[in-house]
Amino acid sequence: MAMIPPERGLQVAADLQARFERTDVAYKTVNNTPIETAIFVPSTLSSGAGAKTDAPVPVLVHFHGGGLILGAFPEPFFLTDWVRDLVHTTPCIFVSPGYRLIPEARAVDILDDVADFWTWLHAHLPAAIHARWPHLTPDLARVAAVGESAGGYLALQSALLFNGAAKLRAVIAQYPAMYPDLAGFSPSPPAADPALAAVVTDYIKAIQPGAVRVSTPWPEKAELVVAAVGSGLIRELYGEDKEGRLTLAYALAKAEEVPPPIWVIQGDEDFMVPKAGADEMVERMKKERPTAVVKYTVRPGGHGFDAIDTLEDDWVKEGVDFAKGYWLRLR
Repeated sequence: MAMIPPERGLQVAADLQARFERTDVAYKTVNNTPIETAIFVPSTLSSGAGAKTDAPVPVLVHFHGGGLILGAFPEPFFLTDWVRDLVHTTPCIFVSPGYRLIPEARAVDILDDVADFWTWLHAHLPAAIHARWPHLTPDLARVAAVGESAGGYLALQSALLFNGAAKLRAVIAQYPAMYPDLAGFSPSPPAADPALAAVVTDYIKAIQPGAVRVSTPWPEKAELVVAAVGSGLIRELYGEDKEGRLTLAYALAKAEEVPPPIWVIQGDEDFMVPKAGADEMVERMKKERPTAVVKYTVRPGGHGFDAIDTLEDDWVKEGVDFAKGYWLRLR
């Protein structure tokens, strides 16, 4: 992560509580464990003062980061300032689903959760909104997705693998290049560190059959993320994937001819999700889907470099205007 103060999570949680109303709803159950999504409505909408009650409200879906290993829905430590401000100023309904976490689950199980979430959203989000905010109706024709790190990967997968169900207008993917077939993703370290590898293998050995983990707030399990990246064993944590469903090749083969417009954001000094992987990912997307609209923004900094950037920063404003031009336009 970038140099972010440890109290950031508390600050963001306080901001969410002050500026939004929240309700949590289960969208599926696995092994008697509910998998929930958080629904946030800005204060400007929750009172009915900021919008006409008969005007459907656009929806922004957020997938949290954490390497698919940790995080909550949303994870306050990772949720950037400019994304929260985008929700509040648009204004829109903000939906942040949880999902099963690895290595208790396989990464392909997370893809199943994402697919089931999109089916739930289009079938049941209106009822969940009406139960808490009777004057609001979500506009399911104006849905966008955003996510940071692993969440950016899931937002991209939503656009490429699941857009038949998701019906996305636009995607914002922050440092998302976590496809295991990218040469730049999680390269093997020049010298093996047995201690880091032991953290990963010992954790895997201790998993109880049938265990389900869906919310692990930062910094819990941070040592597992560091060990997996530092040892080059993140693929082992992903688990079995016989069909290659986690790969970019699979996603591009399954994608609609023209996926929704995509804004990819990357730091040039990111060692967790390296720029080389993002470069390759964007190049392959443009080559294999030449009619796709892909905006690629590279900025100085490491993983999570944009945590405290604002909507007033020129690069953010440019990208947000790009995404909103597709997401919010009326047909």
